[in-house]
Amino acid sequence: MRHQPATIIDIGCGTGKGIRGLQKHYPRAQVYAVDIARQMLLQARSRYRFLSRKQLLAADMERLPFKSGCFDMIFSSLALPWGNDLSATMSEFARVAKPGALLLFTSFGPGSLQELAQSWRTLDDYPHVHQFVDMHDVGDIMLAAGFAQPVVDAETIRLEYRDFRTLLDDLKQVGASNADCGRRRGLTTPRQLARLEASYREQGFENERFIASYEVVYGHAWLEP
Repeated sequence: MRHQPATIIDIGCGTGKGIRGLQKHYPRAQVYAVDIARQMLLQARSRYRFLSRKQLLAADMERLPFKSGCFDMIFSSLALPWGNDLSATMSEFARVAKPGALLLFTSFGPGSLQELAQSWRTLDDYPHVHQFVDMHDVGDIMLAAGFAQPVVDAETIRLEYRDFRTLLDDLKQVGASNADCGRRRGLTTPRQLARLEASYREQGFENERFIASYEVVYGHAWLEP
């Protein structure tokens, strides 16, 4: 892509792993990073002490604290699934982007964690896995927000685990929690975990490994001039 941004915003930066890559690829750009979780920003700040406080901000991606039309590139890696309203988020991305700005993002599609979802469905009728947006709907939402030439693609990545507890711990570490308002409240009991593991062995256990599949969605588009 022949695009040399002067200003970049990393939305949902987490612990800041994407910042170094952005600065390496665009050394002359001013990189801003935002995340709604202050604890994540503290980790990012400790990793990149040379960043000023003005560059790391706690903010909701649906209500960004920036004036309209101030960024040449909008970058977001795996943050979109945890927003409340993808249409509102994309509209906010378009608001802070300059005309001709580039949007780059990754997200998760509905094929993610199907082994876990199917395993829970054998135990009860509550939603236990986050409902991810289909990549075709993501393209339509980008167009409605004012972005042009949207390109959306996806691939499935399968992670393997030797034991079930490690799989569950990994899901917690990456923040793959269920945000559905109809989810079951309360802690999962040891008995429920045992039943869930038994069900998972029927749904996602191959070659002595527990499988967790992620449908990773890649997208980019340009804000119309």
